[in-house]
Amino acid sequence: MRISLDVVDLLQLQEIWSRRPVVTAFTRLEDRSSLYAITENFSIEDLLPRLSRLKRSPAWLARRPNPALNDPGRVPLGDLSDEYLLEMYPEVPPMDKRASLFLSVYNCYLIANFKQTVEHTAAALGLLARVRGFETANRLDFSNLPAEGSPEWIPLNITDEIRGLDDRYNPEEPGSPSTYVVAEDFWPLLLKAEPEHIDSVAQLALEMSDAVFCNALRDSLNNLTVLAHTWYRSPSLVGLCYMQKEVEDTHD
Repeated sequence: MRISLDVVDLLQLQEIWSRRPVVTAFTRLEDRSSLYAITENFSIEDLLPRLSRLKRSPAWLARRPNPALNDPGRVPLGDLSDEYLLEMYPEVPPMDKRASLFLSVYNCYLIANFKQTVEHTAAALGLLARVRGFETANRLDFSNLPAEGSPEWIPLNITDEIRGLDDRYNPEEPGSPSTYVVAEDFWPLLLKAEPEHIDSVAQLALEMSDAVFCNALRDSLNNLTVLAHTWYRSPSLVGLCYMQKEVEDTHD
């Protein structure tokens, strides 16, 4: 099992996915650079003929979200139904298209990512808390992984899509464990971690195991510290935690 920690600008993600008309969303996304894989073509030139086809379709004429709404270009990305997506992208199953669109938008606002095995991450964080003399309550959970914070940071109208990134989520069990916001109390464990703290963790790890394990913990803490400072830069950035099977590779 692997853990993935993302630092995401959720406010902008929600704005583009749930609030802005699809034409506005594509306009903003077309030239936006990303550190992570984007599978979608956010070209306006590609979008407009697809919207034109949707506008003439029975799916649109019979089931517009608002009888007074004549332009499908004013519908937000997140509100495009399976019927609309099938008209716009007949070459792709609607469920797959929605997932690809959301993940590409998500990756546009993914600022930083940490991915490591649960074993190495939990060991690194547990030892760091020990070295720094930090109480783990409200910082780490019982497995020494980042504690869960307030769910209010994940807007309700994109919760299902975010859950879709997490293979632990079972759509047949509403409310089952899913992606969670990392508690704010977790980050101070890393924000003022000094090189000597990481050296001490590495020394303890070497006493427990071999050099390979020691180096993995050192690398994990160095990367987690960078992630923490990235999160700290802006109040609009949110830390999200996922658990993923070893074979899954969401952001590569």
